[in-house]
Amino acid sequence: MKSFLAGIFALFSLTVFGLPTAKGLEHLSIAGSEYVRLADWAASTGFKIKWIKKNEQLEVRSPSLRLDFTVDSRKSEIGAVTIMLSLPMVVRNGTPLISLTDVESTIQPILFPQKNPKQHLKIICLDPGHGGKDTGKIDKKNLEKKYTLLLAQEVAALLQKNGFKVILTRNSDQTLELSDRAFIARRNSADLFVSLHYNAAGTPDVRGVEVYCLTPPGFNSSNDGGGKSDRHAYAGNVNNDHNVMLGYQMLKTIIRALPIEDRGLKRSRFEVLREARMPAILIEGGFMTSPLDSRLVYDATFRKRMAQAVVDGIISYRKLTEGSDEKLQIPTSKHQ
Repeated sequence: MKSFLAGIFALFSLTVFGLPTAKGLEHLSIAGSEYVRLADWAASTGFKIKWIKKNEQLEVRSPSLRLDFTVDSRKSEIGAVTIMLSLPMVVRNGTPLISLTDVESTIQPILFPQKNPKQHLKIICLDPGHGGKDTGKIDKKNLEKKYTLLLAQEVAALLQKNGFKVILTRNSDQTLELSDRAFIARRNSADLFVSLHYNAAGTPDVRGVEVYCLTPPGFNSSNDGGGKSDRHAYAGNVNNDHNVMLGYQMLKTIIRALPIEDRGLKRSRFEVLREARMPAILIEGGFMTSPLDSRLVYDATFRKRMAQAVVDGIISYRKLTEGSDEKLQIPTSKHQ
């Protein structure tokens, strides 16, 4: 009981009194990137590490939270939610190392959300992807632009019932330039920007939901394999911590509420994310090329459930960032 209370107190202290930092830890250079010892970071934040499979898989755990890492892989988990890192977790001389960038730009903002009691989310900008001459993905007679709009309208109605003001970048089958979408959000002083899309792949067995937030400067996007790059910062990077917080809460809520595969929280430089001046994410709500996913995408009842999950994700994010008494709820790992 004492150890449990100590763990809860440590988490409370870190959350209330400030985001922990890895700056004070010893940095090691691996292939030109800064890493820290995973055990050092875990100890500094009240976690412990344990090998699940020596030199292959390990967990980082507190009494209530669990992170899972695989050696030489960018794929990790926080709770039961898949997170794609910018650089792989590696082992050198038997010591597991995690990149400083991933600690500071992904893991810590999710685990220790920054509260702002003065912040009140009121205006949500929903961006139904594509429209007009831009059909988006095509599956026989089904066009992505139709289903993104239907989903956005469902989400908008639910948000309004919950007291939010909603801005739609489009409310009909109209052509809209990418550059206009973030501008509409800025012009209407939106507090959040959520772009809605559906996916496609070359084979029908690829399925699941993905949530994207903006890539950190100096790194490649997830679908480009991660790793370092010479890409600079964009306007949207000013909200890096809140982008990843919102993305995590959204993906967690969707995969817990719906029978859909978790393909992870990922990074990308989509134009709508680059140019957003407020916390922003892009949701890929399933693969139109998957018989399993497409059946759900085209189903009106499932669409209502997806809409509710999106709204619940926004509300969960709001509770964390507005400094309410809501505690960070992260489910136990899917490996348990």
